Amino acid sequence: MIDVTVKITAIIMYCDESILNLELGNGYTIEKCYYDDFPFKSEIENGKNQLCIEYIGSRLHDENGSYFICLKKEDVFLIDGPQIVPGAVITNKTCQCEDEIGAYQEQEVQYLHKIFSLLRLYKNGNIGLYQTFFNYRFKVLGFINNTQNHTSKNSTRNAYDERKYILATEDVERCNQFLRDYKLQIYSMMKPIIDEFVWGLEQTDAPTGFEQYTTALEMALLPVNQPGKKQMLSNRIAVLLGKNDAEVVGIHDKMLDFYRYRSESLHEGDGSNISKQELIEMENYVRQTITAIMQKSKCQLAIDNTKTWIDIKNDLMNELISKVVNKKTAGIL
Repeated sequence: MIDVTVKITAIIMYCDESILNLELGNGYTIEKCYYDDFPFKSEIENGKNQLCIEYIGSRLHDENGSYFICLKKEDVFLIDGPQIVPGAVITNKTCQCEDEIGAYQEQEVQYLHKIFSLLRLYKNGNIGLYQTFFNYRFKVLGFINNTQNHTSKNSTRNAYDERKYILATEDVERCNQFLRDYKLQIYSMMKPIIDEFVWGLEQTDAPTGFEQYTTALEMALLPVNQPGKKQMLSNRIAVLLGKNDAEVVGIHDKMLDFYRYRSESLHEGDGSNISKQELIEMENYVRQTITAIMQKSKCQLAIDNTKTWIDIKNDLMNELISKVVNKKTAGIL
C-alpha cells in the first residue's frame, strides 16, 4: 500500500467571513486567504495576470489587501499502487495511479457538492465552488517521487448571481445543525430533488431556471405522470407553506401564475413574464418546500428508520390531500 498526501484548496464564491465557523465535516476547514498567498494563483488569473471574471465578485478587501474565503483540507489516504508482475513494463502512466487518484477525487467532489447544496438550501446566496484544486504527493515502488496537480472545475457554475451568502452570528450554529441533521440519510433520499433545485440555481437564463424549479416541486409533491399538475401542485404548496388562510390563498394564486409562466416558457418559448424578482420568489418557494419536507422526513425517520423516500412521499401527499380538502370545504381554496 502507498500513502498519498493530498492538499485540497478552493475559493468559496460569494460569501464573507461570517461563514468561517461553519463545520463542513470530512476534514475541511474554512480560512481567509490573501490573493497573493493563494497557492494556485496562476490558475485563477487570465493571460494578462488579472483575476478571472468568475472570481471578481468573490474578492474581499481589508487594510492588508485583497483576500478570499477559502476551503482547505489536508489528508493522507492509501492506494494499492501499480501491481508488479514478472515481465511487466513499468511506464510513467503506470506510476500515475490515475484510477485510484481519480476515485478519491470524485469522492471528495461529490461530498463538496452535497455540502454546498445543503448550504444553498439553508438560505439564499450564491455560495459554491468554481474550481477545486488537488495537490497529490506519493512515492511509487519505494523510490519514485510523484507530484500531481489536478483541478475539478464546475463548468456549469453560475458565476454571475451576485447575491452574497452571509450568516448572522446566531445563524452559524443553526446552519451547522442543519448540515448535521440532513447530510446523511435524508440528503441521499432526496438527492434527485435537491440536484434539480441546485441545477435551477446555476442557470443564467431565467426561464430555464424557472423550469428546473417547477420540476423540483413536481418531483417532491406529485405522483409520476400526474395529470392536472398546475392546480394540484398549487394547492399542495399552499397548504404546506401557508401559515394562515390569507397566506394559503396568496401562495396558491402566486403558484398558479408561476405555473402558467413556466408553461408559456416551456411550450411557447415565451419567458417574458419571468422577471428576476419572479425567479427569486419561485426559488424561495422551492427552498421552503424542500426544507419543510426534509423536516417532516427527519421526524418520520426518528420513529421508523426503515422508511424509504417513497413511503415518506406517499405519507406527505396523503397529508396534503387531506389539508387541501379541508381548505376547499371551508371555501378557502
